Amino acid sequence: MNSIAKPRTTTGENLVGLWRPSFTRVDQKLYQFGGGGHVTNDMHVLDLETHRWERVPAKEGVPPTKRFGHTAVLWKDSIVVFGGSNEFQEYCHDVVVFSLKNRTWYRPEIRGEVPARYLHSATVYKNCMYVYGGFAKASDCTYVLEELRILNLDTWTWSGPHTVPARYNHSASLVGSKLWIYAGKDENGHNVSDLHSLDLDTLKILPHVGITGKVVLLKSQHFSEVIGNQLVVFGRGLNDNNGSGVYGLWMLDLDQLEWRKIDIDKCLADGVWNYFTVTTKQRLPTDATALASRSRISSHADGNYGSSYTSNGGGTVGGGGGGGGGGGGNGHRDRWRPENDPVWLDDPTESQWSPSLIFLGNTEKERPQQYDHFRDVLSIDVEYLGLFQVPQPNLQLQFGMMLNNPEFSDFTIQSKSSSQKIHVHRMVLTTRWPHFRNLHASGMLESTRGTMVLPEPYQVIYAFLYYLYTDTLDPDLDHTILCEILVMANMYLLERLRKLAAATLHERHLNVDTCVRVFQAACLAQERGLKRLSHEFILRHCGAVMKTEGWLILWGGGSQSGHHPSLRHLNTGGVGGGASTTSTIFGGSRPTSTHAGSPGVKDDSTGGGGDFEGRTEAMSPSSDMSMMRSVMDEFIEGISDDASLIIAPERSQGTEGHGPSSLSTSTSKK
Repeated sequence: MNSIAKPRTTTGENLVGLWRPSFTRVDQKLYQFGGGGHVTNDMHVLDLETHRWERVPAKEGVPPTKRFGHTAVLWKDSIVVFGGSNEFQEYCHDVVVFSLKNRTWYRPEIRGEVPARYLHSATVYKNCMYVYGGFAKASDCTYVLEELRILNLDTWTWSGPHTVPARYNHSASLVGSKLWIYAGKDENGHNVSDLHSLDLDTLKILPHVGITGKVVLLKSQHFSEVIGNQLVVFGRGLNDNNGSGVYGLWMLDLDQLEWRKIDIDKCLADGVWNYFTVTTKQRLPTDATALASRSRISSHADGNYGSSYTSNGGGTVGGGGGGGGGGGGNGHRDRWRPENDPVWLDDPTESQWSPSLIFLGNTEKERPQQYDHFRDVLSIDVEYLGLFQVPQPNLQLQFGMMLNNPEFSDFTIQSKSSSQKIHVHRMVLTTRWPHFRNLHASGMLESTRGTMVLPEPYQVIYAFLYYLYTDTLDPDLDHTILCEILVMANMYLLERLRKLAAATLHERHLNVDTCVRVFQAACLAQERGLKRLSHEFILRHCGAVMKTEGWLILWGGGSQSGHHPSLRHLNTGGVGGGASTTSTIFGGSRPTSTHAGSPGVKDDSTGGGGDFEGRTEAMSPSSDMSMMRSVMDEFIEGISDDASLIIAPERSQGTEGHGPSSLSTSTSKK
């Protein structure tokens, strides 16, 4: 084991005599700030590739006061320092920011107040800093905080407190939206080794019991990182042979909740190790990035991609050199980028480096300083330990990159209202889209001439094709596009797409301003569950809904032009014994029909030319709907079942002549 992992001595302005500084990893660099022993407010940086320490002087601004046991987390291209203890044992509650780009310190204007604290954890998630627990002081005593505070990093406003289990000297590791809190000390000052998670979206605490295996830490101070679905913990434990204290590394499978010890004892035997983190290969932009970005329907002009600025896998860093060593801060990042840079993604064609375990310490047998040293670096490739990180499947990404890529494309689809063509592939469409397969098999002119024109807007068509290529919907689609997709899915008998659209509309887009349009789309798509849910929502919020444009259009007969561009307008008719409809959204129109003997399948027997208006189209949303009043009828019929949901005060707030109070008048005019 020693032959594959030997410590290397750092050069430059090495750190000595420091206790509980903070470390913040940015790419292949570690930024250190503060520390106790001889309390300081200096900042240094260690290049993990050259193993050289350098002091980081500020060009402008005043650094934070001297401190230790604080947290320093990465947010965008800045390091946010919070809390800690100064040289007089006074706890701090100030927030000071260091810009990595400009090398300047500044103090934002903070709204709200929180208790000063020490040995807490701090984690950045969705442009907020989540501060968990810590040690605090009152006028006559010290105590452990049992609270979570949230600092909005855009507005610099504190919110909370939210009650959580009391803890300090713990570690906090972010995985997705879950913050995993491990070990530390409780309100009685006792070492604990329990594990619980906090969902940062819902702020719900979930304790985890039934964990197999065990970790016995001699001290509460420890360090935690995340590799894949493994929580990695480093600290001092018991030697199984003689009961003495030894450095150890443990991994917890977060799916199976099973601890196991990793055999690196020999690598760590000759030294004192005071900090631990995990590094991975820098993710660089590739042509694949641009293609993947272009395959998305919606843009992210502000460059804020949720948790893009958190660590790769959710590592921990903070005062005392890491989680549990005076605070955890989920503020690492593999590569920081300016806000307006494009999305950074792994190149799916490039082999990725495996993560490496990084330990900082000192291998000298005699050390003049009594506090921690960071002179030596030990790096261990996790694959040398038999830990292989299998990359996530990227088939969806690769197929998404093919969409609208002219290379190897043999077909195009465009909107009737736009001349812009979308490059596609016959093989993909015939495999994923039964309607296209029927067109191709029948020899329709559209399929033979290599292009197809659809009535829906470009955005809707692109979203539809994106699903055909990736089997997913873009999560940022607008509700108007999703309503169209829902109806298209029903027309083309694509059950998975229909349910995806319905679920997304219900979970993300059912609100006062959109519920009428969602209800209408659900009626047209014969999506009973969504129709019921949106109908109930309308009745529960009747007063507010009746003031919206969608409601006035539905009950008032449309806008001045006769219909709203984002609502469907149906015309009755008959073709081949089936029902024919003309449907519009965004102003487009689609003639559709169903064959009397084959409901829901395009009537190919009518022939038709290559032009869209000259032929019948695929599936009809319903064979018995007649104009918009069909939707109104369904709404009225549902009221008898849901009358108890209507809140009388809200009904009285409605606009006169619109809403359930005037339904009898509206229906009598049909």
